[in-house]
Amino acid sequence: MKKLLLSLAALFAATTASAQGQSTIYSWDFNNGMPTGWSQVTNATDGGFIAGSASTLSSQYFTINNPGSNILATNDDGCNCDKADEYLITNSLDLSNYSVLHVTFKSFFYGATYQGATEAAEFLYSTNGGSSWNPLADIVPGADWTSQWIDVSAACGNSNVQFAFNYHDGGGWLYGLGIDDFAIFAPYNFDMAVESLDMFSTVGLNNAPFTLEGTIKNYGGTTISSLALNYSINGGTAVTDNLTGLSIAPYGTYSFSHSTNWNPGSIGNYSVDIWTSALNGGNDQNNSNDTLSNSIEVVTATANRVVLAEEFTSSTCAPCASFNPGYKQLLDDNNANTSGTRLVSVKYQMNWPSPGNDPAYNSEGAARRGLYNISGVPDVVYSGANIPTSQDAIDAVTDIPALAELSAEWSATGTYIQCDVTAEALADLGGNVSLHMAMIEKVISHNVQTNGETTFYHVFRKFMDGSNGHAMGSMTAGNTYTHYANSTITVNSNPAQGSFDFWVGANNMDIIVWLQDMSNGEVLQAAYADYTTSSVDEMDNLAKYISIYPNPANEIAGIEIELMDRSEVTVNMVNAMGQTVLVEAATLDAGVQKLNLNTAELSAGLYFVNVNVNGVSKTLRVNVAH
Repeated sequence: MKKLLLSLAALFAATTASAQGQSTIYSWDFNNGMPTGWSQVTNATDGGFIAGSASTLSSQYFTINNPGSNILATNDDGCNCDKADEYLITNSLDLSNYSVLHVTFKSFFYGATYQGATEAAEFLYSTNGGSSWNPLADIVPGADWTSQWIDVSAACGNSNVQFAFNYHDGGGWLYGLGIDDFAIFAPYNFDMAVESLDMFSTVGLNNAPFTLEGTIKNYGGTTISSLALNYSINGGTAVTDNLTGLSIAPYGTYSFSHSTNWNPGSIGNYSVDIWTSALNGGNDQNNSNDTLSNSIEVVTATANRVVLAEEFTSSTCAPCASFNPGYKQLLDDNNANTSGTRLVSVKYQMNWPSPGNDPAYNSEGAARRGLYNISGVPDVVYSGANIPTSQDAIDAVTDIPALAELSAEWSATGTYIQCDVTAEALADLGGNVSLHMAMIEKVISHNVQTNGETTFYHVFRKFMDGSNGHAMGSMTAGNTYTHYANSTITVNSNPAQGSFDFWVGANNMDIIVWLQDMSNGEVLQAAYADYTTSSVDEMDNLAKYISIYPNPANEIAGIEIELMDRSEVTVNMVNAMGQTVLVEAATLDAGVQKLNLNTAELSAGLYFVNVNVNGVSKTLRVNVAH
């Protein structure tokens, strides 16, 4: 199966401007089908470019977003036929009386690579009936409909001009190209638009002052050599930066950095307006696209984001075997699953495609698939966003400020695992946040699978609080929240599909934790849980494992311990105030032994249970619930 390309919600809180021509010469919206006089060249068995709605022209992996009207599109994914050099050609146009013209259209084009082949698309013109074609511009790729403006003045002065869209599937099984709202127009002389402000919608005072950076684009027909760049806060006095020595050609862009920083004095919501003026000392002739307005929330602080990479894969998926080595290298390059990392990785093995016998598949991994509506493997979700895998994509998500701090540590006594998490809310996070604690195996190896893989990394085995996680309640700014969980794992060198057993166990385990807004799937923050060896190594010489059950406890909490030799064992139970509420002491023989703690009269809440064996202590936690 091919990787499903889905759109990523905008990383920047920017509104793209829309340019409008001074006068339109020709226009087509395709609502009435293929325009009269248009033609195409294709070897495809499906007819090549076809007119229709976005839904009827879509397929499983090339799902065209609805632009609100009919379109023209060629779909290589749906056909998987020969679209190696496909042309959509306009009728002949008389441009003999024009010297400057521009073209605008919307395109839906991934520009993706799949199984070594890369799709390409280009806009061209001909003045000899299509005998030869002259390039004008490449089609801009994107995850959604993209507006493109192209200077076609090179075609002016000719009475027999044809334009063409050329799609090439690279000889592989790729996606396709959609086209809508095609127009030819004479541009304004002066028309500059602010395209983006590279600032996130939520920022922290701890990072102030802020430099206002972004891009502007020249939609006019005149090269711009000077302009004034202005911004205002909440409609206040404009702050102006006069830029000279520029050379922004028609349809050229310029990356700006305003010389005066913005330094908000307090937290709150702000409106930031940014615009240009005084183009070459004159007026902008199209004011409809001048100003970009952003709403910015300033909070007390933001944190560095740790990205959660969740891969859905399978040992019965041939493309997964091709994808995973490069993906493993990408994870290694980012120091995934190491202390202090900015990237943590969890991999869920699926039970498809056929024969569907991946031994690491279980229902909790399937629940994550359902959360994200994953329909194909391999697929990777980054902090809740299903975007194409690349270093640039990881960097883009990493750069988004996080509104929570998160840390965790875990320890093990034999097969008894406990993990402590601390989360600090830097802003109001709402009441739909869950904490997930995933127990994974670092690396497992087993017999050659149907796709040829034998070694698997970061393999998910179970959640400490189940697939729904631990509901954190209402998380509000400035508050710190803690959660503790424990689990006893089962080690089995040959786990059955559907089980939660581990191949190796605690010495091959990592625990990855994250906070997730379950209302929209966004992962707010993630962390790699550090393994703590406090007293563990010494205790391992005395007891193979120590566990407490049930947890939560009602009337009785049982301590089970497997001793290496006859030992003096003392158990102290302490409440959250540090007061000792129970003490048990006994001399116990080697082997599995049990002690019962009477919790019937204790108040509900969290308790710390210190188990001391021959002077070496191990602290467990238990919740008492009546």
